[in-house]
Amino acid sequence: MKNGLSHYLHTKGIDSVQKLNFLLFLQRHPNTKGTPQEFAERLYLGDTVLLEKIIIDLQFAGLVERVQHNYKLRDEPTVKSDLQELVASFEDPLTRQELLNQVRADTAKNPDDMI
Repeated sequence: MKNGLSHYLHTKGIDSVQKLNFLLFLQRHPNTKGTPQEFAERLYLGDTVLLEKIIIDLQFAGLVERVQHNYKLRDEPTVKSDLQELVASFEDPLTRQELLNQVRADTAKNPDDMI
């Protein structure tokens, strides 16, 4: 896996599979807006509290923004290009496995970060 991609995951705080999946969903559907409840239902997460924490973390990282009472992927060229690279890397099975292993290792280091 590219060191840059590993660094990106670390600096943006993408430290759980749920957070990674939510971010990939937003990248695939960049015009989608929703509340934590709506996203939890749409993504079958079932845990609104977890999704609220994920959204807060991604807001802090500059990847998600609030628009009135909804959240959406931040509409910024660097965010979109960085996520496009992440998605492209995620399509390769070996790189995808390395990414998931890194995210799982980060989760194991910080189990208190996940609700």
